Amino acid sequence: MLVRALWAREVASPWPVRIAGAVMVVNALLLIAHVLHRSAAALNPDGSRFPVFRSGALWNGGIDGSLMEFFGLLQLGAAAVLLLRAGVHEPAHRVLAAWGGVLLLLIADDLGRLHERVGARLALGRLVPSLGATAAQELGGLVFWALSGLLLVGGLIRLHRASAPAARAESWALLATVVPFVLVAVGYVLVRTLDPGLFDGPWGEVAALLRITVKLLTMTMLLVQALRIATSHPWLHNPDAAIWRRNLRP
Repeated sequence: MLVRALWAREVASPWPVRIAGAVMVVNALLLIAHVLHRSAAALNPDGSRFPVFRSGALWNGGIDGSLMEFFGLLQLGAAAVLLLRAGVHEPAHRVLAAWGGVLLLLIADDLGRLHERVGARLALGRLVPSLGATAAQELGGLVFWALSGLLLVGGLIRLHRASAPAARAESWALLATVVPFVLVAVGYVLVRTLDPGLFDGPWGEVAALLRITVKLLTMTMLLVQALRIATSHPWLHNPDAAIWRRNLRP
């Protein structure tokens, strides 16, 4: 009874809201740093101002190894752990664990540059000579994710159908969170492939900023969703598995 009471008190505390607020503040600071890094030369040609942001590639959120990428992956990893914890022990909630696995795969892709390597090996530039090397690699990476996505979506649909109603509702919410970023990322790659010159100059900077902003906010929203799932659902915290199953029976 004491453990249950302490757990209930922890769930009722506002710490998830505080974490989400703190994360959003850091997101805003990293985005400001990225803008200063990319625009420092134009804002201050003589280089007397913004010296840290001008020289530090870590502030460029559009490249691998940046602080923004690290912070986004940290959020994604925390969300993955929370979702795995929510779904791994109960068959009726396995779709949540599957979402956690998908997030871990995304982390592995970013850290190991999987889709870039596969995209380069596909050598689509040989099939379409008009494509530049960068465009061919990006398009090849998109093909990699399209094929991988078919397998992932198939597994998610199967587990989604086998899960309890509450877990299915959370699965739909996670999907709604991911879809905007997928559309922006796919659109960005396709436009750069079909009309590379469109992103020359200021428009390219705006498009890149939009892409990395949507990506970072998507990671934050996934963390918020995972925190909410981990702290607000009695079917995850009730130690009586029989009550879980009775309440969640379709």
